[in-house]
Amino acid sequence: MSEPLPFGTIAILGPGLLGGSLAMAVRAAMPEAAIRLWARRETTLQQASGMGLADTACTDPAEAACGADLVVLATPIGAFRDLAEQIAPALSPGTIVTDVGSVKNYVHRTTGAYLHEQGCTFIGSHPMAGSEKQGLEAAYPDLFRSASIVLTNDHNAPQSTVDRLKQFWELLGGKCYLMESRHHDRTVARISHMPHVLAALCAYSATKGDVRMQDLQRLAATGFRDTTRVCSGSPSMWTDILWENDCAIREILHTCLEDLKELIRLLEIQDKDQLHAWLQQARDNRETIIGGQ
Repeated sequence: MSEPLPFGTIAILGPGLLGGSLAMAVRAAMPEAAIRLWARRETTLQQASGMGLADTACTDPAEAACGADLVVLATPIGAFRDLAEQIAPALSPGTIVTDVGSVKNYVHRTTGAYLHEQGCTFIGSHPMAGSEKQGLEAAYPDLFRSASIVLTNDHNAPQSTVDRLKQFWELLGGKCYLMESRHHDRTVARISHMPHVLAALCAYSATKGDVRMQDLQRLAATGFRDTTRVCSGSPSMWTDILWENDCAIREILHTCLEDLKELIRLLEIQDKDQLHAWLQQARDNRETIIGGQ
């Protein structure tokens, strides 16, 4: 006999790239589960329904959350607290609320704290998965397969409750890790948020100076395209991410600034051996991080 589903009814609030992919993944891995979708725009819900992603689709978040075993906040993080206030009165005892945001401490201090005060259960989730593309049209069912899923339990939900959420993500192909939210944010600042900032910096600075645009366009090849690809993501979304994780981002950017100053110094003093060692260390760091996965 197959194991019972961790959740029979799942409400996804915000069917964009992550929310839409989540609905697709649930459809594929847990076809018996009922899926409810909420979006602000009726056209988005019509699109999702036309793709067969929802058993119920509505523009009222409380209606979507009512009776659900799991509620997933999949909007931009800035909308979480408002949604929490709307859904809290409709949540059933035992309902778990989670999210898919890439910043966790801010979410726990705002949304999680509010839900906890209301007697509701909140456990943070951060699937390390995504794309520079946005919207439901970019969603696909295997987005979470083999992805690392960070769970943050700052409000001390029982272990059995954490295990249910862990089982849910593992059924979708993810690999779960439990972390404290502040440690999570300092880690993703280095491994996810900083790379986006530096990709944006490469694109931002490329047009500075007296180099002609037509020459930049002619010579831009895979190095520029691959390095700057991630900064094609939504500026609004990334403004929110950097704003909400500002302490950790500023910490690592100050470190980057010191490293850049050291690189400039090596070039100025013409120390080729140390320059080689600097680049060798960078390559070794990358291989260690990627290889350790």
